[in-house]
Amino acid sequence: MRNMARVAGLCLALACSSCDRDRLYYATEEQGFVRLNVNWQPAQLEPNGISVHVFDHETGKAVGKCRVCSAPNTMDIALPVGKFDLLVVNNTEEELAAINFTGVDKLSTFKACLATSEEPLYSNLLSKAGEITRSTYLTECDILASALARGIEITLRDIHFFKEKPEAGMHEVCRTVEVTPERRTELIDIEIKVTNITSAAGAPRSHLTAMCEGVDMETASKYGNSVTHEFVLNNKRVDPDNYKVGTISKKLVSFGPEQENDACVNRHQLVMHFVLVNGETHTVTLDVRDLIKTSHDETQRVHKIRAEITLPEAIGNGDGVFDPDIEEWEEIETELPI
Repeated sequence: MRNMARVAGLCLALACSSCDRDRLYYATEEQGFVRLNVNWQPAQLEPNGISVHVFDHETGKAVGKCRVCSAPNTMDIALPVGKFDLLVVNNTEEELAAINFTGVDKLSTFKACLATSEEPLYSNLLSKAGEITRSTYLTECDILASALARGIEITLRDIHFFKEKPEAGMHEVCRTVEVTPERRTELIDIEIKVTNITSAAGAPRSHLTAMCEGVDMETASKYGNSVTHEFVLNNKRVDPDNYKVGTISKKLVSFGPEQENDACVNRHQLVMHFVLVNGETHTVTLDVRDLIKTSHDETQRVHKIRAEITLPEAIGNGDGVFDPDIEEWEEIETELPI
């Protein structure tokens, strides 16, 4: 009996002295968090948010779906152990209605291309631009900016564990990455000096041919030459010294022309369809390849087109001209020198 009491006491002592419970540790799904800080100042943009595409650094394959954040300047991204490339784009694909993203499953095939139509809006100009074959047409283009951060690595040391179960949304940032997106779209700045502008009943519907289709998002290089931009040259400024002379202008967002050393590679036509005050039509076609002068305004590439044309003198019949192809002017006031 005494031996049994001794054994029971020994077992109790061992149980009390040897039991040391380990704490439970919680991991954040075996992921590390990268904080992405985005500087939009050089691109002169204030986007509604950002989209981030993640690619495996070794294979180039997409990792998960595109991450979207409504805060344009900071985003925390959860990544597993590995090495990644992060592609940052302004806004979301839905907000960039004039741009489509293709080949998104791999960085090497990722492209941004213009959402174009096979049918022109201004069909009366189709025959005039017919020498440029296989054209697709676009009226407006959205501003696109992007940045690519390469080789962002997450190791086991970057995985944070918590002694207590963390609250929802709680995490620790293991790495901060700074990116500065650049504009991938360019600006077309057109100004045409028109003599006998009083002969025009309204602004001319216009085509600019052989523009680039899009940009490779990995290399930031442009491709293609089949896009025809459609627009109305409706900004009019009259010469204060001669009311028959005026300048019509337009600025377009585009992927621009294909160039080598800032010189255009392809032939580009500017086609302007005027309706005169006597009801007649007058179409002017200019070869503008050598007229395109390219510069950089520290925000984007700018392609300026400057030319002069003369309209035939026309006199209205006094009843005005009713034509659905006539577009209204947007008058630009010019200050008279004192």
